[in-house]
Amino acid sequence: MLKTLLQLIFLTIYLFTHAFDSSAQSLPEDLPYPASPLAKNVKIHPRTVSIGHGDNWAITWADDGHQYSFFTDGKGFGVHPEDVSISPTMIIGTPPNVTGKDIPSESGTLPFLEGGSDSAKVSGLVMIESVLYAWVRNLNLPDMPKGTGSVLKYSKDYAKTWTYVDWNFPQIGYPVWMNAGQNYADAQDDYAYFISPNGESAYADYEGIILGRVHKDKILEQDAYRFFAGLDANEQAIWDAFEKRKPIFEHARGTFRPEIVYNPGLKKYMLSIASPYGEWMWWVNDNPERQPHMGIFEADNPWGPWKTIVLEENWGAPENRFSPRIPAKWISEDGKSFYLLYSCIPTGPYRFNLQKVTLN
Repeated sequence: MLKTLLQLIFLTIYLFTHAFDSSAQSLPEDLPYPASPLAKNVKIHPRTVSIGHGDNWAITWADDGHQYSFFTDGKGFGVHPEDVSISPTMIIGTPPNVTGKDIPSESGTLPFLEGGSDSAKVSGLVMIESVLYAWVRNLNLPDMPKGTGSVLKYSKDYAKTWTYVDWNFPQIGYPVWMNAGQNYADAQDDYAYFISPNGESAYADYEGIILGRVHKDKILEQDAYRFFAGLDANEQAIWDAFEKRKPIFEHARGTFRPEIVYNPGLKKYMLSIASPYGEWMWWVNDNPERQPHMGIFEADNPWGPWKTIVLEENWGAPENRFSPRIPAKWISEDGKSFYLLYSCIPTGPYRFNLQKVTLN
């Protein structure tokens, strides 16, 4: 009798706690892509770890075991007495025990300007064969709107000194390198891939995302870059000039500041997007379909076809969350646990923010 009563109590507690677990995700009906088998039981854990000061936080896992990152429009981790536009940092540890360390770098640091789009910012970062490559947005070429265009810089001494290439992509506004394990060791071929919303501005939520690639031995050569241009009759990817590009992903509500990472445990490519909640004063386009959201999608190839793991409306409200990233170092061995790194402005912690995600 007592055993049966205890079992009933434990069952009641279990059902109650799970029924009211607001962090367990359910998918809306109007998905841009079919639900993934991985979406059956997704949990975004409520605990948040927040460190440093700044936003955007492009990040990569280096051969020395640490992660390297850039913050924008902030103070970082204490070296800078006042805000700077960008500066490199080292991220040390594993959540929740994670800390940051500023990297003194004259060539990697830019002064703060009141207009965010007036100064260059890092949008994507990767280490490949011990070299750091950073995409820099807000190139702001003559006769182009502020907050547009991008250029590449690289570092061979762990973010201390940076060198810019002498070419650029004026029509690509927010390029982001794909990461694949430590020092790009989990890459499935010899190419470095990157994505961007299909437009020139870093402050617009374009409907489509484009994909580019370059052989990892020719990253510094603009002529070696090719872009996804659809599939051939055998369902193989076609790679062509930028003008022939076709989107790999489309979402009418916007694909603002996405990121892509390879998950070796699941053997899947994971794409993350988000659009901030509430009033966001920095939009430069008027998208009538815009709605605050955060999405995580998976595919067998970097170009899709995609399936939906998570699509959460009003993500983190009332915080204005954006730029969700999945740091490669913190993906579990089986691929079913990882962390979302995201930014907040103007509402929410203006910091390096982390939340754990589990797939069961």
